[in-house]
Amino acid sequence: MYPQVKTPKKVTEKWLNRAFAPLTDYLDREYPEEAPKMMVYMTFLRNADQRFHYRNSRTKGSIFLDQSGELISCDADALQYEFERHAVVTVQRPPRAERFIHPNVTRWMTQRLSSEQERIYGEEVCIFLQEYWGPMVNFDFEDLKVGYPKRGRSVPYCLYLYPAAFPTLIAMQFVGDEIVEKRCNYAQYRRFEDRERDLMREGWHVITLIREILSEDPDQFRLYLSKAVQLAWLRDPVFELTEAGRRAAMKD
Repeated sequence: MYPQVKTPKKVTEKWLNRAFAPLTDYLDREYPEEAPKMMVYMTFLRNADQRFHYRNSRTKGSIFLDQSGELISCDADALQYEFERHAVVTVQRPPRAERFIHPNVTRWMTQRLSSEQERIYGEEVCIFLQEYWGPMVNFDFEDLKVGYPKRGRSVPYCLYLYPAAFPTLIAMQFVGDEIVEKRCNYAQYRRFEDRERDLMREGWHVITLIREILSEDPDQFRLYLSKAVQLAWLRDPVFELTEAGRRAAMKD
């Protein structure tokens, strides 16, 4: 029997592993070759009434497993992973003043962004927190920091956000128009590239964000974001050494 999985206040790697364990084990057992491709599109919905409910993010088909991991039902398209290319879906949003914005989003932006950052990046940050990051963390932004993750370094025409207490090394990079449209000078652009590479060399997964990315094919971006969070390097990996491992290490 798998343990009961409840909705957490914060998403952690441990919680993700528990939530997806029944489905991962089932797919590895029944579809060992296709399982990794299938998992890319699967989302966890809930564990209630002794049932695990997962949904395909593209087809919306559902698969239900009981608490022991045995199959209850599976829609015909629940495990589909091959799709034809489709036209890009573009989101048309009304002005921010006319949209519902979660109070925690408004509060965080008011407290953490300067007036200049709000003027330049406010719309993109608001969309990202309201529609993408917020639902993943239950709109808890207490650990979300503003600034380049490495101290003492500045980045031209770019705003960085990163969750300081998150289990994986994730940084959101909001790129200014000067970079996108190449209106900065060469030295500034090189510094932007160098700072991005510095983070990636140290294991950070850098998510680049511009208005077009946030407004085109939102389902695909949500899928990408959820997988990026899962696959990024652990912030503080803990290595357990077995007794046999200790003996082997001492011989070396």
